[in-house]
Formats: sequence, structure tokens, C-alpha cells
Amino acid sequence: MILIALCGLLMAATFGLWAYCSKLKSEKERLDGNQTALLEKVEFYQTESGKSAASVQALTLSKSEVEKHCADLTNTVKELDLKVKRLQAASTTATKTEVEVQTIVKDSIIYRDTSYLKVQAIRWKDPWINVDGLIMLDKKLDLRIQSVDTLFQVVHRVPKQWLFFRWGTKAIRQEIVSSNPHTKIVYSEYIELKKRKKK
Repeated sequence: MILIALCGLLMAATFGLWAYCSKLKSEKERLDGNQTALLEKVEFYQTESGKSAASVQALTLSKSEVEKHCADLTNTVKELDLKVKRLQAASTTATKTEVEVQTIVKDSIIYRDTSYLKVQAIRWKDPWINVDGLIMLDKKLDLRIQSVDTLFQVVHRVPKQWLFFRWGTKAIRQEIVSSNPHTKIVYSEYIELKKRKKK
């Protein structure tokens, strides 16, 4: 009877150690992936059609890590009246729009009640940028610029690979493409929250 109890205890201890080792291995893989993501620079490139694109490896962070190291994200989440613990993923992308405008200055008239004012106007547009401006008599420039852009974000799994064999997940990556040819992606970050075990 004592032998059976000892065997049961040994089996329970073995299972507990196996579960603990699995948890440690999973945590080591997460930390290794995060270290690679932090050391790796954002990969900027152009698509075949010449659009600006960027590729970045995902960081997998716990709730406490997000709150400790991602102040801007935490503040944004609070502003949205959300909770960090309910996040699944968060993405940050910074872009820069630069346009060289060459256009002709034309005479224009602004009607005010019963009088009118003669000014010079500029107009320039393409499918993404619209520039309207008035050059007043006192040489003041009244300019309005509208820019339209769509960022396409694709999150995909990168499998582990050995020779020709692929399996599991080595990393999660995000690819971002800007539809505006005047826009250049200058920064990108993708964070996934570490999944918590259901109690």
C-alpha cells in the first residue's frame, strides 16, 4: 500500500515538474522572441508598385510589462476608457507625408457683401493630396492641405524551419503598406499581449 502511495506521489511530482519545465520553456521562447524583436530594426521596403512598406516582428508582453514599459500605449488605452488587461494586440505606425507642389498662381475674386477683393489663388491636387491657397493683398498666405492615406496592416505567422521542413511558430510579424505614394513609413511597432490562463 505504501509502495502504491509512493508511486502515486512520484508520478504527481514528475507531472508537476514536466508542467513547470514546459512553462519555463514557453517563457524562454517568448523572451528570446522579444529580444530578437527589440534588437531587430524595422525593415523598410517598397512593394512592386512602389508603395512604402514596413515589416516588424511582434513583441509579446504581459499586462505588467505593457504598463511598465509602454507609457504612451497605456495612456492611450486609458483615454479610450479601456483596460490593458483586455487588450489582445496594439500597433503603432508613424508616417511622413512629403509633397513637392509646383503650380501656377491665378487671379481670383472674393465677394464680400457688396464689394469684392482681388487676390491670387493656387490650386493643386492629385488622388491623395489637395492643396488650396489664397495669397492676400498683405502677402498673407491662407493655405489648406488635405491628405488621404490608407494603411493596410497584415499580421502573419513565421514558421520555424530546418532544411525544407516547416512547423510551429517562430515569430509573429506585421506588414504595413501605405496606399499614398507621398507617404513614407518611418516607424512601426506591434505588441501582442501574453495570453493569461483562464481561472
